[in-house]
Amino acid sequence: MISRRKVIKLSGAMAAMGLSLNPAYAWLTGQPEKTISCDVLVIGTGIAGTVAALQAQEDGANVLMIDKAAKNQRGGNSKVCLGSFLMPENNSEEAKKAFIEDVKKKSLGGGRSDLYEVLADNILDSIKWAESNGAGFEPWLQQAPWRVGVRIASPGQYKGMPTLLKTLFDKYIEKGGKVLFKTKAKQLLVNGKGAVDGAVCQTKDGLVKISAKAVILATGGYSANREMLEAAHPGGANILIRGNKFITGDGIRLAQEIGAGTRGMAGVESLHLPVVYDGPNGRGSPTRALPYCLGINAEGKRFVDESLGYASFGKATLQQTRQTVALIFDEAMLQKEKRIGMSVELFKRAKGGLIEANGYEQLAKEIGVQPAALKATLEAYNASVKDGKALGAEPPKTNLAEKINLNSKLFAFYPLTPSITMVYGGLTVNKNAQVTEPDGTPIKGLYAAGETINLYYHDYHGGGILSQSLVFGRIAANQAVKYAKE
Repeated sequence: MISRRKVIKLSGAMAAMGLSLNPAYAWLTGQPEKTISCDVLVIGTGIAGTVAALQAQEDGANVLMIDKAAKNQRGGNSKVCLGSFLMPENNSEEAKKAFIEDVKKKSLGGGRSDLYEVLADNILDSIKWAESNGAGFEPWLQQAPWRVGVRIASPGQYKGMPTLLKTLFDKYIEKGGKVLFKTKAKQLLVNGKGAVDGAVCQTKDGLVKISAKAVILATGGYSANREMLEAAHPGGANILIRGNKFITGDGIRLAQEIGAGTRGMAGVESLHLPVVYDGPNGRGSPTRALPYCLGINAEGKRFVDESLGYASFGKATLQQTRQTVALIFDEAMLQKEKRIGMSVELFKRAKGGLIEANGYEQLAKEIGVQPAALKATLEAYNASVKDGKALGAEPPKTNLAEKINLNSKLFAFYPLTPSITMVYGGLTVNKNAQVTEPDGTPIKGLYAAGETINLYYHDYHGGGILSQSLVFGRIAANQAVKYAKE
C-alpha cells in the first residue's frame, strides 16, 4: 500500500524529471500491462459514438471505438428510442430562426442557446451525410403547434433506429474502423502538457491502457444511475427506468475527475420524464398523441396544458395522486389526427394500455374516476374551446384544443406513469464540442457529444437529443482529428 504522502513525494520527483503521474487511486488498482495506440478513441457505441467514429474514420484518422457492453448490447439509449431527428423545415434563414426560437421557448430560456444555433446550422447537412452512408429517413413531419419538425429513421418509429445504428456501424467497420466491447473506461489519462491522451480501461483480462491523440466521450447521460437521479431529484431513485441499463454517467464522471464542468444536473428540470404504459407485454408511449388529448388525474380533473408536450406532462404527472393518469380522446380526434393514430399503433403492439368505451360513464369506470367528476371536467373544458384554444379552462390549453364528444366512442391511454429515458444535464462543451472546465477553458484533447453533454433545460422537442448526437458527434470527430494531426 502506497500512502498519499508517498504518492505526493513521488509525484514531485517525477514532475522534476518531466514525467506525469496518474491520480492516486490508479496505484491502488494496479498499472495496465498492455497498451493499445490510436489517433482518436471514441468511448460509446450509441448514435453519437457511432457517428463520431465513422466521421473520424472518413477524416483519415486511426480510430478505436470501445463500449463496456457486449457486442449484442451495443447502441445505448439510441437503440431503444423512437427515432425522431429534430430539425427546421429547410435551410432558409427564416426556418432556422424559427427553429432556434421554438427550442429556446421549450427550454424556458435556460438551455444552451449558443448551441441551438449550431444545431440549426448543421442538422440538415448531417442528415444528408447520414443518407450518403446508407441511412434512410421518413419525410419531414411538423411538430404542431410548433414550427419545428422531425424526420424519423426509416422504416418508422422505434423500428428505424436499430436499422440506422447498424447501417452506420457497418459502414464504420467497412472503412477499417476498430471496436472493442466489454471494455470499460475507468480513467482518463492526462499528459505533462495537461492534455488528455488516452484512457485506462477494464477488460475481462485486466487493465489496458489505450493511448490516443484525442478522446471523444459519447457514453450517454445518467438515466440508469440511481445515485445520480436521487441527487437530481428527491425520490428520483424510484422513477421507472425505461432506457438502457448501461447509461450510468460514466463519461461525465471521468471528465469531472480531471476538472470538467457540468451544467443542468440538479432538480426535476434536469430530468426527461415522459409518461408510459408499463405492461406485461411491453411498454406504450403516447408521445405523438399527447398534445391533442386531455390528461385526467385520479380525481377526474385536468392538471396541465397538454399542448406543451410530453416532458412537461411527465413532470406534472409526477405530482399527481399515485403518479398515475389517463390521456383521453374521442373517435373524431382519432380519425382526424395522424399522430394520435401513430401512438395507438404503439399501444396495440404493446398489447395493453389502450381503453375503448362507449361514452364518458363507461370510460370513467375504466380509468378509475368518478363519472360525475369526469363529466364536469369535460363540460367545463368544452365550454371554453374557441378557435383551437381553451384559455378559460382550468388549466388553460393554449393550442390544439378541440371539443370532446362525451357520448361518443371514447378512448384512453391508461394507466400512464412517469419514466426516465434520458436527462438534460451533462458536460459543458463549446461550439467545437470541446469539453470545458467550469470557467470555459477547453480541456485539450477531450471532446464530447450526445447525451453526455448539456443542451436543454426543463423540456425539449422530441428528436432533439438524436439531432444533438448526430450534429455534435460529427463536430467532435472533425475537431478531434484536426487536433490529432497538429
